[in-house]
Amino acid sequence: MREGTILILHGIPPGGSQAIEDLENLEVAEGIKRILAERGHPMRMSSADLDLGRMRRELERDPPALVFNLVEGLDGRDRLAACVPALLESLTLPYTGNPPHVLALADDKLALKHVLIQAGIPTPDANNHEGSFLVKARHQHASLGLDPGARVETLAEAEDLVRQKSSRYRTAFFAEPYIEGREFNLSVIESPVGQPLVLPPAEIQFMDWPDGMPKIVDHAAKWDTQSPRFAKTIRHFPKAEGSDEILLVTLAALARQIFSAFGLKGYARIDFRVGPDGGPQVIDLNPNPTLDPLAGFAKAAFQAGWDYPGLLAQILACAGYSKHAAPHEPLREVNRR
Repeated sequence: MREGTILILHGIPPGGSQAIEDLENLEVAEGIKRILAERGHPMRMSSADLDLGRMRRELERDPPALVFNLVEGLDGRDRLAACVPALLESLTLPYTGNPPHVLALADDKLALKHVLIQAGIPTPDANNHEGSFLVKARHQHASLGLDPGARVETLAEAEDLVRQKSSRYRTAFFAEPYIEGREFNLSVIESPVGQPLVLPPAEIQFMDWPDGMPKIVDHAAKWDTQSPRFAKTIRHFPKAEGSDEILLVTLAALARQIFSAFGLKGYARIDFRVGPDGGPQVIDLNPNPTLDPLAGFAKAAFQAGWDYPGLLAQILACAGYSKHAAPHEPLREVNRR
């Protein structure tokens, strides 16, 4: 790819959403712009919205060499995020991150479950009506509507809660079997030759957790810095040794399989639960995880031996941008046994 201007594209228009997760997206965009500009990359930044015609005209008038795509939704609707890479592809503009079909599939958690099950990849089956249940949003990200009351014990309670939350949040909710067990985040980044590299797996530890409260990373645990649940959900990077070695290698193999089989590009995070039987199950696929340097994806890259500019260089390199090569030091990837 020719060298030239990088356009950082986010989804928060001037005067737009003040939700904490959206403000974080804007802060991340500004931080990436600052770091890349300091390293000599010609930069500009813009926001995406529902006026795709305006976006097309602006991109045709001054086409960038590459779009650093940070758009997580349009007009507050995650389901529309796929419109942005679709537009970029129609203009033959290269971009970072995942293609439209991946964003569309990952946004619909029920459709994703169907595809995972058809591929033989374990995931909680929403058609399994045994045990307790977790009620979650079908489409929106950022743990929308997820709180300690999202776990219920009977199918009737689950169906009632699905109706309540769907009405309250004006988006579809569904229920899936709740898995009591350990939770892992597997961050994956594409190499410049297209191979998925698994960063060190992170385990979410629920420290001093109240009895009876479900161990989930709910909205408060993820976003509310004043919540006790925020402070008590700790990210830990276990070593691939002892009793965890086979588990971590298995998780990494599943993450690679998903990344390759579903046509993922750039970078992604795949979340797993490991139940009492020791078997991992996919509970979420995030095709555009935040690149906040304090969040999980960047932290996993740091564990692999990269700094933040090195991570950004790798993302640019796997999208074909050649202003500066990616770091020479390879990632410390999880054992492929």
